[in-house]
Amino acid sequence: MEEIIAVSHLKKSFHLDKARAAGKQPQTLEVIKDISFCVHKGEVLGVIGPSGSGKSTMLRCINQLETVSDGTIDICGETLVRSGVYADKKTLRRIGLRSGMVFQNFNLFPHFTALRNIAEAQVKVLGIERREAEETARALLAKMGLSGKEYAYPYELSGGQQQRVSIARALALKPEVLCFDEPTSALDPELTGEILKVIKSLAQEKMTMIVVTHEMAFARDLADRVIFMDGGVIVEEGDAASVITNPQSERTKAFLSRFSAS
Repeated sequence: MEEIIAVSHLKKSFHLDKARAAGKQPQTLEVIKDISFCVHKGEVLGVIGPSGSGKSTMLRCINQLETVSDGTIDICGETLVRSGVYADKKTLRRIGLRSGMVFQNFNLFPHFTALRNIAEAQVKVLGIERREAEETARALLAKMGLSGKEYAYPYELSGGQQQRVSIARALALKPEVLCFDEPTSALDPELTGEILKVIKSLAQEKMTMIVVTHEMAFARDLADRVIFMDGGVIVEEGDAASVITNPQSERTKAFLSRFSAS
């Protein structure tokens, strides 16, 4: 199968400068210690693990929102970064368009309507004529079940509706892979289902996705494979149903014992 994303020996550390301000040696927080994995075309990879395990940081590294400390990331056959050295700006921009990101807190422009939130990126990033961009935006809003909400502002939409707009905005740039960073964590439980339904429909369309989630039943039923991260490393990985219903690592067992995947 074709590899869309290949991550090899990825490491990421943050330097904490409060110690320096106190006249001490600056501290380093190692968030990702050494992880390697790949995602194939049309595959859904679920990422689970406790808070602080490096899940979101990993997604941000893939989407160029954080710089890696070391390691290699290849996306769609092109090298984003190799052994900590990044490609040139033109290559980075081209690779960046191949990966989309959906954030847990929506990240919509509050002063833009739903239609403009989706159309603006197409105009500014892809150079598409506004009329065409708005046609695409309308079609995506309809796909998300939001026909009639084109001129609503984010504050006029529910959390679930805002998240569907953010998914539509990411899809508008036609990425090869879509990354979700706990897309339901900011939602009330009753709104979670509508977002999970949208992601399931994308999976049925064979959209390549990486989904960081705390919804264990969703990960079990949706993902092809799951990786469990803890302490900046991958503790266990494998078939989603097998990992979640029959984990082999004691650490994975302890983590999953707090959840019901029924």
